[in-house]
Amino acid sequence: METIRIDGGVIRTLLMGSVCGLRARIEEINDLNVFPVPDGDTGDNMTRTIESGVAAIEGMNTDNLAEAIRAFSRGMLLGARGNSGVILSQFFLGVACGLENVKAADAYTFAEALRVGVRHAYHAVVTPAEGTILTVAREAVEYAHKRLTPKSTIKTLFADLVNEISSIRFPNA
Repeated sequence: METIRIDGGVIRTLLMGSVCGLRARIEEINDLNVFPVPDGDTGDNMTRTIESGVAAIEGMNTDNLAEAIRAFSRGMLLGARGNSGVILSQFFLGVACGLENVKAADAYTFAEALRVGVRHAYHAVVTPAEGTILTVAREAVEYAHKRLTPKSTIKTLFADLVNEISSIRFPNA
């Protein structure tokens, strides 16, 4: 059965699993980092930032989506590393704002919260530059949002996000 709604328990499981995926691809992400200079630590910084968010939700026992994502974003903000970590934490802070008072979300509600996250991340950067994590987030969320239908589920939403992120080509990488 497909997941129609996402709640605090599901998001915790997804976010905790994301750390494993990031750890497995740290070097690949480090190699993608080309803006503003190729400092080679983007994967490390993003992973450590996500780990800080996960640490904040590991012990939580709530199915409330707003509570879980708010705690995750706060943990990320407090543990943000590097520019990419700060931008990522701001993205999730925006998602948390978009899910305020939402105990469980369907695909449309979650997609709208992702759009809020993108806007928040762009506004958090003094001079947003294309070709960065901002572009990846914006393009993936726009793509997934356009593909929403009345039959969309959380699973199809996330599949569309992953599909688009996987297809983005970085010209300088």
